[in-house]
Amino acid sequence: MPNDKVTFSFGKNWISYLDTVADDEVQRAEDDIKLWLDNLDFGDGTVLDIGSGSGIHSLAFHRLGSKSVHSFDYDEHSVSATRTLWQRAGSPSNWVVEHGSILDGDYCASLGKFDVVYSWGVLHHTGKMWEAVANAFGLVAPGGHIWISLYKKGPRYSRDLELKRKYNKSSRFGKRLMEWKRIGRFMLSRARHLQNPFAWNKKLGRGMNVYHDVIDWLGGLPYETATEDEVLTFARKREFTLERVKASPEGGCSVYVFSAPDNAAI
Repeated sequence: MPNDKVTFSFGKNWISYLDTVADDEVQRAEDDIKLWLDNLDFGDGTVLDIGSGSGIHSLAFHRLGSKSVHSFDYDEHSVSATRTLWQRAGSPSNWVVEHGSILDGDYCASLGKFDVVYSWGVLHHTGKMWEAVANAFGLVAPGGHIWISLYKKGPRYSRDLELKRKYNKSSRFGKRLMEWKRIGRFMLSRARHLQNPFAWNKKLGRGMNVYHDVIDWLGGLPYETATEDEVLTFARKREFTLERVKASPEGGCSVYVFSAPDNAAI
């Protein structure tokens, strides 16, 4: 995977997506946080958003009253996207947006510990997934929580990886053909279910529409996966307790919330 040429920027995709963002999508992000972390008091909590992408969940954490929010991303365009939402929120002093890498040990050590560490669909795109996961777990304060999602491992992995490599190697025109081939399948599926095929570009549950999600999926290199058992074993070795999990079929992201031990050095 380290030798794969990446010709895709998650951040450019997020910047394009921001043109479509409405307040109800931020509200859905807030509802998502409340659903998964319903036992936390954000008024006293510090939040770290690893790989903040569009910044929509950082904004939601801020609007919910978090004591502080720290957002970072390796992709400079994602940093710009997050900073755009930070500016729209009035450039609050308790929300920091910066460039950084979860694989940079010195950078991670400079961050401190957080009550909530959040990273959605990011750590499996670093090229060193388990190192990234370990670094993320190390940023959780005693008694805090980590909320992550990782692609589900399955027998389709080699085929999906090759598809992503093909997309990244293609010309701009070739990329568009691959995007519209995937969208065409989606439209056909809607027609078969007696739904309007031309209403294919619907908003999805986590603040992205179908078009931007297609680009995100096709372009997403590096690409690694994990089973739920692998993630649970990893967490148990660090004495973290599973609070919630939502298993996904292969091709999707399984979601986990773990709580850190209260006193152990982590």
